[in-house]
Amino acid sequence: MGRRKKNEDAEIMVKVARTGSKVVEVALNGGREVRDALNAAGISKKESEEISVNGEEVDMDYELEEGDRVVLTKNIEGGL
Repeated sequence: MGRRKKNEDAEIMVKVARTGSKVVEVALNGGREVRDALNAAGISKKESEEISVNGEEVDMDYELEEGDRVVLTKNIEGGL
């Protein structure tokens, strides 16, 4: 799970959505982690969901940059 350099001085805008729900654009000042974006959007991660940023699976501590897209999807497990 990648980390990015923090620059907490400037506001950034990111988009947050749960699969099948509307996209919410939020402004982040200070905290730049996925958890901060979810809190700003009023979205709680369910245990059965995975997080991706711009199509890459990440964790709640992943640091966001301007224009990132955070998406929560259901974790599908199982086999044939």
